[in-house]
Amino acid sequence: MEVSKMEKRMIGVYAPANPAHIWFERKYLFAKKQLENMGFEIVEGNLVKDKTYQGYRTASAKERAEEMMNLVKNKDIDIMMPVIGGYNSGSLLPYLDFDEIEKSKKKFFGYSDITAIQMAILKKTNLKPIYGGSLIPTFGEYEGISPFLKNTLDNLFFKKSYSLEEPEFYSNKLLNAFTDEWKTKKREYTKNEGWKILNKGEIEGKVIVANIATLVSLLASEYVPTFRNKILILEEMNATIDLEERNLNTLKISGVFEGVKGLIFGKPEVYNNKNSNLEYIDIIKEVLGKRDYPIIYNFDCGHTIPSLMISQDSLLSLKASDKEGVKVEILKNSFIDD
Repeated sequence: MEVSKMEKRMIGVYAPANPAHIWFERKYLFAKKQLENMGFEIVEGNLVKDKTYQGYRTASAKERAEEMMNLVKNKDIDIMMPVIGGYNSGSLLPYLDFDEIEKSKKKFFGYSDITAIQMAILKKTNLKPIYGGSLIPTFGEYEGISPFLKNTLDNLFFKKSYSLEEPEFYSNKLLNAFTDEWKTKKREYTKNEGWKILNKGEIEGKVIVANIATLVSLLASEYVPTFRNKILILEEMNATIDLEERNLNTLKISGVFEGVKGLIFGKPEVYNNKNSNLEYIDIIKEVLGKRDYPIIYNFDCGHTIPSLMISQDSLLSLKASDKEGVKVEILKNSFIDD
C-alpha cells in the first residue's frame, strides 16, 4: 500500500470490550507502530491512553461508550478501530448517540464481538461498517503486514469492485500474547482447502457479516438490522459443537435464515466436536435442513489468519457450481460508494 495514500488518515482507537492493550501491551504497541508505518495517525481514547482497568474490561459500559463517542465527535478522525473484541461491546449500545455517529461519517472497523456495534450502526444509521480490522489481532502479527492483508486493504480503500480471493495458506494456531511467544514462535499455516459448496446457485445481494455468538446475544433487541434479501456471512471464533447447535438453532427459530438470499460460513478459529465425530459442516447441515438458496462454507472472513475485510451492505455476487467452483465478487464496494 502506498503510504502517501494513507497520509492524513487518522484512526481513533478505543476499547469497547477487552482491555487487550493492557494484557498484551507489547503486541499492542507493535500493532500501533505498524499502522503508523503505513501512514496512519493514531489517536487513543481516554480509557486506552490512561490504561484504565477493571480486569475483563477498562471501565463501566457508560464510560466505555463515552470514550467511543468522544472519538466519534473528533472531526479529525476518519476511522474507528477497537483494540480487540471480547464479550461486552453490546453493553455500550444503550449509551451511544447514533445521530452523532451517523453525522460523523466515520469508517467503523472491527469484527467478532464488535458485531454488536456494527449491527446497531447498520440498524440505526446509514453508515456501512467494515467487518474486519481490529488493531491487535489484525495488525499485531510479528511477521509484518502480509501481502494478503495489503491486498485486502488496497481493495477495500481504493476499488469500487473486485474479486474476493482465498489465501493459499491460513492459520488457526493461537500464539500466546501473554508471553513473548507471539514474536518468538513462528506461526503455523495450513494449506487452504478452498471455499466449499453446500448448496449450488448464483445470486447477487447486499452482504451482512456477523459473528454467530454475538448476533445471537442481540436477537429480539432494537439493534438488529433486517437480513431479508441479504447475503449473510456468519463466522465464529470458538465453535464448540454443542454451543454451535444451540446458536444456529436460535438463529433458525428466530427466522434469520428464512429471508436471506444466500449464506456463507467462515472457518472457525477453534473447533471442538465434543467426541461427536461430527465436522463443523455436519451441524450446519443438520440445523439448516434443505434450503433453496446458495450456501458455501470454509470462507476466509473472521478469526483465522489472514482474513478478508468486507464493508457491510456492499453488493456481492456469489456463484457456486460444480463446474466453476466458488466465485465471490464485490460488485459495489460500500466503503467507497456509501
